[in-house]
Amino acid sequence: MPVASVVFALAIGAIFVLLSGHDPIAAYIDLFRGAFGSPYDITETLIQTIPLVLAGLAVAVAFRTGLFNIGAESQLLIGAVAAGAVGARFADLPGFVLFPMVLAAGIGAGAAWAAIAGYLKAARGVNEVITTIMQNYIVVFVMHWLLQNGPMTAPNALGTPASAPIIIPNELVPLTRLHAGIFLAIAAVVVFWFLLWRTPLGYELRAVGLGARAAAQAGIDPRTRTVIAMAIAGGFAGLAGMIQVTGVFHRVFDGFSSGYGFDAIAVALLGKNSPIGIALAALLFGAFARGGSIMQANAGVSAQLVSVIEAVVLFVIAAELIVRVLTARRRERKPLEAIA
Repeated sequence: MPVASVVFALAIGAIFVLLSGHDPIAAYIDLFRGAFGSPYDITETLIQTIPLVLAGLAVAVAFRTGLFNIGAESQLLIGAVAAGAVGARFADLPGFVLFPMVLAAGIGAGAAWAAIAGYLKAARGVNEVITTIMQNYIVVFVMHWLLQNGPMTAPNALGTPASAPIIIPNELVPLTRLHAGIFLAIAAVVVFWFLLWRTPLGYELRAVGLGARAAAQAGIDPRTRTVIAMAIAGGFAGLAGMIQVTGVFHRVFDGFSSGYGFDAIAVALLGKNSPIGIALAALLFGAFARGGSIMQANAGVSAQLVSVIEAVVLFVIAAELIVRVLTARRRERKPLEAIA
């Protein structure tokens, strides 16, 4: 189904290209070349992929526990803010000392921020969709204040509201922007797999996701696991924010995220909430993000076509989930009707 949804989305995109008077084959060739046409293009695609992988894991952890984490964007941003604040405050420390501090700040801030939504869900029954959406707006406007006229404001050559520089050497490939954060992303995928499928905690989280009432009957406290799951999810997203500000921008820019936390929902759904699936889906969306701009420059096709393709992919995957739920309910109803 994920492969079929992508093929279907590309077919729909081709129709839009034809309607705009362009050649869809040429457009898709330029899209592919823009993402993988040269070593530099590949590194740029990987740069787009890294935050999508981590934010996708943040959404998937919640999904596996029966939660819908809409707040990966705010968790990513607050992780970036915390990492930027620590990095700027202790900029005089050597990199090997500063890096663990920045890493802990990013992960810890994201985890603590997401745990608030988990606690409200567990203790008060507040829907996590509502609280995480509200948290997105809170962090966005707090960032505006911190970076535009607040305590983190610092001058920079671009004239954009930003923090002070974060000096941590992490160049991986000379003459490219690829950084060592790719190893953290790979490690996060391994941690995600090991945690959910090789530890008692992971078993409990998945059990709560499959049926909270049944899990409670088995002695697993769904409320505690809800808070833990959201904290883990926030930690993955906070790591994504930390990597972006230390590896790509080297400071916190106001509005630096291009919606990675929201794209992560599609990445997790397309990847079926599995580690390898999420990595491949993130690579696909990263290729779309990188190749779309090249496609627009060379073929004259708007880069917004990529958003159309992503939306169709999400629509098909969501439709499959709805059909699956309705089918399961129908099967549950039939034995009851037979008994009656």
